[in-house]
Amino acid sequence: MKDYDAIVIGGGINGLTAATYLAKSGMSVAVFERRGQCGAHCDTLELGMPGFLHNLHATWLITAMSPAMEDLDLVGHGLELVATDVAYAKEFLSGRNCLLSLNPQVSLESVTSASSKDAEFIQRSAVFFASHLPEVIEVFNAFFTEAPSLERLSSAATFLDGVAKETGLPITSDDLQSMTGFEALEVFFDSEELKTTLASLAWIGGLPPIHRRVGVLGALMLASLTGTFFPVHQATGGSHAVTHSLVRAAAAAGVEIWTTSPVDRILVENGRATGVRLENGGLLGEIEVRAPVVISDLTVAPTFLRLIGEDEIGVPWATKIKAFVYDEQVLFGVYYALSGDPVFRSAERSPGIQRSFMGFFGGETLGEMRGVGADLISGVINDTILGNWFIPTRADPAQAPEGMATSFVWVDVPPNPRSWHGKRLPGWDAWPDIKEALADEVTDAYERYAPGFKDLVLERFIMTPPDQERNNPSAVKGNWIGGSMLPEQVFANRPVPGLVPEGSASRTFIPGLYLANSIHPGSTTWLCSGYLAAKEVAVDAGTFDPAWWKARAFDWYLQNMARIPTNRGVDPKWLSGGRSGG
Repeated sequence: MKDYDAIVIGGGINGLTAATYLAKSGMSVAVFERRGQCGAHCDTLELGMPGFLHNLHATWLITAMSPAMEDLDLVGHGLELVATDVAYAKEFLSGRNCLLSLNPQVSLESVTSASSKDAEFIQRSAVFFASHLPEVIEVFNAFFTEAPSLERLSSAATFLDGVAKETGLPITSDDLQSMTGFEALEVFFDSEELKTTLASLAWIGGLPPIHRRVGVLGALMLASLTGTFFPVHQATGGSHAVTHSLVRAAAAAGVEIWTTSPVDRILVENGRATGVRLENGGLLGEIEVRAPVVISDLTVAPTFLRLIGEDEIGVPWATKIKAFVYDEQVLFGVYYALSGDPVFRSAERSPGIQRSFMGFFGGETLGEMRGVGADLISGVINDTILGNWFIPTRADPAQAPEGMATSFVWVDVPPNPRSWHGKRLPGWDAWPDIKEALADEVTDAYERYAPGFKDLVLERFIMTPPDQERNNPSAVKGNWIGGSMLPEQVFANRPVPGLVPEGSASRTFIPGLYLANSIHPGSTTWLCSGYLAAKEVAVDAGTFDPAWWKARAFDWYLQNMARIPTNRGVDPKWLSGGRSGG
């Protein structure tokens, strides 16, 4: 088999992104993927009844903010993003809800109904955003598409200081550095509705508010941008459409993609990565393929511990990598085929919730959410169900037969549960015995917030953390973001301190070996991990061309947001009439 300029291990969406950028820059590139198809974390499958498409993983698509939308012409390669005008909704047992909408007036009405003080804060924040929009965009562009640095942190701190000053809060970015996300929300907001909504959004965005610094970033930056600025989308045909568009873009650029071709070993000679050896039994058999550049789209532990080995990297590095934590951002999923669209308890009072394809239930107070978070990091499945729900068919009705719907709920869980309902559990091995009972409790919780939900259920499927890991062995313990987002595992410390040289995002201590996973800013559908890896390889190889490689984060979205279809699958009776606030 021929040699290449670059080899990418793993055909995930960030690996495909890196490969396509490099091929467009003139390099010969091969992708070797273990499975029969690419994009494990963007799977869309019929699990049972024909016509019901289930998105097993990525569903909150933020691809619209990626530079790859423009640079790689993903729309031209078939990606159609769709949305609902209410971007996010949190339901409460009181019959109220909190809505974050693409229409600022809907969001403001919802917040005002809970707290006039919070509404005033939101309005003042909006004034700050509007008057500093170019600076805000530049801060976020640098954060997502450039290597971590003290300069980036300083810019973000200046931004937070500006928000605090504009809104009259006697707090500085230095104060926030010592807070958890829960603490920051207590300082900034008044109502439990808004505080818990923003806490839930940060949580499902991979920046759990239980932690210091990480939680603040999620609660105050990521959460505050959702709706009017931060993209929240589905794709026509399901999340796998992102993978399809990337595969087409890769093929058009000349990338060679070899599926059912698992990599057995990263070749390291004289301390430098020089290629890969494929597994015996794969499509191509046990052969060696050479390249001066190897990019791993696997997470950090399997890359270094399995594909290279402790003998090569040495005990000190092996010890550090073994300590890399995967135990948070692990999901238990329950997937439903439904005979119709669920109706939430609050819909009669506030019908906007029926126009959202994504939301959250559970966690009536910030204190309750804090307790669940504390249990989670202690290996305990809390008795309270906090659920991130999706109803993708509200944005894309083609994902179910006409008049029907799909929905699912994700619950953050410890991958090695030690206790539930006061009973001891044996960790990882507990899942076969508890999964049905836990799924029953998730379904019961859905029914409490959307009465009549159970009557709609035609089929139910369960994905435990072991199921997620079996589906994608690189997702150690079922982790969905390339490794837990902890204070000691983010920004310049990601994945572990020193593994990536200062001023870099993807280079490693082994020359020629780069990472597109487990690195800043997290391996998600914004495709920025793949973007960063490709950019650093191209700079090192001398193939970076700013003439076409020039899009910034958010550019495509800001130019096209008004053209993205909304509410295609929303029942017409919810599209007009009724008050939109909470």
